[in-house]
Amino acid sequence: MDSLPYPILTNVLEVINASSEYADYSLVRQKALDMLFRSITAEGVILILPDKTTFSTHVMIKNLDEKFKGYYNTYFHQFDPLQLLRGMQRGKKWACMDGACTFSYDSQQSTEYYTDFLKPQKIHHKLVANLVAEGETYGRVVWMRPQKSNRFTHQEVRLAKAVSPYLAHALAYNEMRQRLKLKGKILDYIEKQSSVGIILLDEKLQVVYINQKAEELFEALEGSAADGSGREQILSQVQTDCREIEASTKGRPADFMAIPRKRTIGGRNASRFAATYKALTHASGAGNSVLFMVCIEEESPPVDVNPRYLMDAYRLSKREIDVAGLLFSGLKNAQIADKLFISEITVKKHLQNIYTKVGVNNRTSLINKMLTH
Repeated sequence: MDSLPYPILTNVLEVINASSEYADYSLVRQKALDMLFRSITAEGVILILPDKTTFSTHVMIKNLDEKFKGYYNTYFHQFDPLQLLRGMQRGKKWACMDGACTFSYDSQQSTEYYTDFLKPQKIHHKLVANLVAEGETYGRVVWMRPQKSNRFTHQEVRLAKAVSPYLAHALAYNEMRQRLKLKGKILDYIEKQSSVGIILLDEKLQVVYINQKAEELFEALEGSAADGSGREQILSQVQTDCREIEASTKGRPADFMAIPRKRTIGGRNASRFAATYKALTHASGAGNSVLFMVCIEEESPPVDVNPRYLMDAYRLSKREIDVAGLLFSGLKNAQIADKLFISEITVKKHLQNIYTKVGVNNRTSLINKMLTH
């Protein structure tokens, strides 16, 4: 950092301090954008931020017309020889450059991309640098100049390379603080749900938290608690299920709400457990990140229905007894229809007959009355 010119060094330190002092993503990124604009003379600057979970990106601009950002994202990006949006998912690298590079559109002036997009913004020369920390791309910065201005110099390229790592680490640190803050909130919520076993996985499907109730439930699940195979078996199944949920939501809009999924897990002594999977999307840096929460709780044992009692006490037919038994097991009308190979309308008719004979108006009252005899 000592090699940076004093004014730029002061600007870099301002961004670094902001990343540790403020938890607001937008504020830290805005300071980074302002600092980049002050560091190297340019008509405008773009800061492109990656989204870890989708193929979209977040673009911040300085001293440029906001409407052109939308034009680029929706259409013109496909004609850009630099392909600035490519490789912006975390862990991927942009093959067109090594640290930083310059580009001028001398040979592109007759193209639609130049005449309809670049020329109206007075963009002809570009200096591009990746913001990389620990092998991950945390952003990409683009300085732009008009055709009448000088090309970016080798000295400015070296300056871009020198500044970029410090900003990348500032963005990475700010994101880490946000993740820890979010994790703390989630863990506080989890601990309060002590009656439910909860497993938390990150976007890489790595288990990051298991509450005490979940550890207790592992002992009752399949496998031997002594050698840990039951625990590993369940965690492996959880990761597989989350992987399927992740695959089914790829390409969806950022605000897409995945429907919670459920799975029944068999345990010892005929016990059964219900696992509910939820994909939690939250703001992370420029885009959205996903955490998977798996809630595990023991299912209530099925209610035993005595066919003879139902037939004698309420004069239910054999088919009505079948419907009542499946209803007691917690099945919905459509599931009962599938089980008995009848239509859902027929199930509803049987239920109405059952309600009339038993003297109730709904399934809850029916179950309560059956349980009291």
